Amino acid sequence: MPNEEEQPLAVREQDDDAETPAPQAASDAEAAAETPEPLAEPDLKARLLEAIDVQLADAGVLRKTLTVTVPADFVHAEREKQFEELIGDVVVPGFRKGRAPRTLVEKRYGGEVSEQVLTKLASNAYMAATEKLELKILGDPVFRVKIKEKQRTDGRTEEVERDRLIGFQDALEHMKLPPEGEPLAFVCELEVKPEFELPKLDGIPVTRPKVTITDRDVEIEVKRQLSLAGEWRPLAEGVVEPNDLVVADLKITVGDKTVKEQENVTLAARPQSVEGAELRDLGEKLTGAQSGDSRTLTVKLPDDYSAEEFRGAEATFELKIHEIKRLQLPPLDEAFLSPRGFESEQEFREFIRQRLEAQLSNAIRDGMRGQVYRYLLDQTKLDLPEGMSQRQIDRAVARRIAELRQRGVPQAEIDAHADELRTSARDKALTDLKLYFILEQIAEQLELDVSEEEFNGAVAEMARGYGLRFDRMRDILLKQGGLESVYLQIRDNKCIDALLAKADVTESEGPAQPASELADAT
Repeated sequence: MPNEEEQPLAVREQDDDAETPAPQAASDAEAAAETPEPLAEPDLKARLLEAIDVQLADAGVLRKTLTVTVPADFVHAEREKQFEELIGDVVVPGFRKGRAPRTLVEKRYGGEVSEQVLTKLASNAYMAATEKLELKILGDPVFRVKIKEKQRTDGRTEEVERDRLIGFQDALEHMKLPPEGEPLAFVCELEVKPEFELPKLDGIPVTRPKVTITDRDVEIEVKRQLSLAGEWRPLAEGVVEPNDLVVADLKITVGDKTVKEQENVTLAARPQSVEGAELRDLGEKLTGAQSGDSRTLTVKLPDDYSAEEFRGAEATFELKIHEIKRLQLPPLDEAFLSPRGFESEQEFREFIRQRLEAQLSNAIRDGMRGQVYRYLLDQTKLDLPEGMSQRQIDRAVARRIAELRQRGVPQAEIDAHADELRTSARDKALTDLKLYFILEQIAEQLELDVSEEEFNGAVAEMARGYGLRFDRMRDILLKQGGLESVYLQIRDNKCIDALLAKADVTESEGPAQPASELADAT
């Protein structure tokens, strides 16, 4: 669904052989999948602004329920207009162009016309409603529709109808244009931005830390490089250890009702979020299990779960394990070193040290940025309730993942961080969400944005760090909803650097600390 409040960045196709990414235009990669066709029509939206009835209700943290009703005569007029345009252009066998009877055209194209009218009215009515209420929208809405699903109870499979909240494009498949003489009504949930005042941005107190590269830092980076070449391999025998992967059948039930069944789901043996539920004990439950074993956890489903009837309910997660996989690191030998241009382990370690030394200024910069972040959080009165929606959590996690990718962190380590954020580190996600709102307002105040070259350069740098081509790295980010997060990370760094340029900076005293400790502190 188009969002007039946000104008993020999109990515065009790139020549595979090009060393430098092609320029890109601004767009939102995540929202693009939800954007309906056709897009907003100014005249139609202006007329709907006057005609529609809009009801607004609270639906949770920064969330609203929007009920929009388009009058029956408006629906009728739009449908008539669509048929008039169609009759003039359509060619029906046996009739000259534009001369086919209305009844025949309706019979042949009535379904298609209804779909087009529904899409135009729903998309434009939504945007008219948010403009009418002057809502500052965050992200895309989800629409409430009734979906028929199969449910297995007592060995029998039956079809049940349930309310679901889904994206616009998927919702259109379940929405119908009302019969003649009835209004078009739909309900959607959306997230809105909070209102707050920024603190003083000049003269922020910042300490520049003393940092040095240690043998421990080199060892950590060596293991990260080995992780990039590691492989997840099935275990022929043995039990699950922390951070192993398990392939299992998943069954979620609430009482005697089956919420979801899925075969061959891959889960890590650590705390993580499944269907929005926090499986904090998943690692402990899976550790020690063998192929063929079953494990059961009982947890609470989130308050914004897609199926309204199960929101906040105690659910049983049953896992039947089929396979165990473990990350195998290659040895630091000639087979690993030679293709990378190194003749010995010592030469490789020295290269790692030099590269870390070259990155030291960035590490120091990150530490100073962290101090500015803390200042903004401490000095900005922006109270968000603890019960964030899963979409807000996911957005914060995506931004954290973008940071890790820009540092060249191996994918296995990124997955572990993401799982931690979605479960035990929920407070970190809350902090990230606060920073999202604060930095967005700072960017608007300082009139900062991200250029095409800056965006492409960041993606290209990530691609080099992972040994991938630019287009491959871009595709990974696109599939995982990370393009917008990269854009925001670059913009936020520009905001912080602008504040650092005006900060009150002092040098720290005492011995230098390891770079790894600085990274942990930030």
